[in-house]
Amino acid sequence: MKLHAVLVGINRYQDARISALQYAASDAERFYGQLAGSLAAEDLSLRLLIDEQATRKAIVTAIGEHLPRQVGREDVVLLYFAGHGSPETSEAPDRFSRYLIAHDTEYDAIFATGLDLEHDLIRLLERLPARLVVAILDTCFSGRAGGRTFEGPLLRTHRTELRGPAALVAGLQDLPLGEGRIILAACDDDEVAGEDEGLRQGIFTYFLLQALSGPEASASRSGPGEPEERTISLSTLYDRVAMAVVAFTRGRQHPVLNGRLSLARLPLLRPPER
Repeated sequence: MKLHAVLVGINRYQDARISALQYAASDAERFYGQLAGSLAAEDLSLRLLIDEQATRKAIVTAIGEHLPRQVGREDVVLLYFAGHGSPETSEAPDRFSRYLIAHDTEYDAIFATGLDLEHDLIRLLERLPARLVVAILDTCFSGRAGGRTFEGPLLRTHRTELRGPAALVAGLQDLPLGEGRIILAACDDDEVAGEDEGLRQGIFTYFLLQALSGPEASASRSGPGEPEERTISLSTLYDRVAMAVVAFTRGRQHPVLNGRLSLARLPLLRPPER
C-alpha cells in the first residue's frame, strides 16, 4: 500500500484581475512537509504544485495522467487544493458551475481555463484506481468578497437578476484505511473560506492539520496497555475540523463532507512546525 498525494497551493495568479492570496501556497507546503516528515519514504509519492507551477495543464496532468499510471488498487490518493474558487454561470442565468482557479485561469474565460468541480474534478477522480481517494478543498465558490473566492464576470452580470503528537508511521501496509471517494471542502456553497492573519493560514487548513496531528487526534486511541491508533477515521476528522472551524469563525464557515466512504481513515501525522 502506498499513499499518493498531489498538493496545490496558489497565492499569485497570472491574470491581474484575480486577487492574490496570502497563505494558500504555504498551506500546501506545510501539508506536504507534514506528510513527508510523518510517513516512511517508501510509502509515499508526493507532488507539490505552487503558484506558477500550478497551471491548469499541470494540475490535470498530475492527477489525470501521472496518478492513474502510478496508483494501485490497494493504494490511497490524497488531493489537496488551496486557492481561489469561483462560481460562474452556465448556459442559463439560473444555473451555476463551480470552478477551481488555476494559476493561469483567465478572469473572463473561467469555463475554458478553470477546473469545473462537478465535471473536471469528478472525472479526474474516476480515473484513479485506488480504493480510497480523498480530495480536500480549502477554497470556496460563493462569489462573495474576501476569502478564497471571487465573483466571475458572468455572475456579476446576472446576480442582480437572481436571488497529542502522533508517532511516526513506519509502514502503511498494516493500516486499515477503508474505501471511498470523498470530497472534504472548507465551507458551504454560500460561505467564504477565510484566511486568518493570526493563524497565518487558511482557517480550515489550520484546524485540519491540527486534527490530523494534535493531541485531539489521539482522543480515540485505546486504553492503557493497548496499542496506539495510528489512523483517524474520515468521519471523526470531519467532525473535529468542522466543530473547530465553526467555533473559530462564530458560525460563518461550515466545512462540508461529500461522497461515499466505507470505514475510510487517514494516517495520523506529526505536529506541524510553526
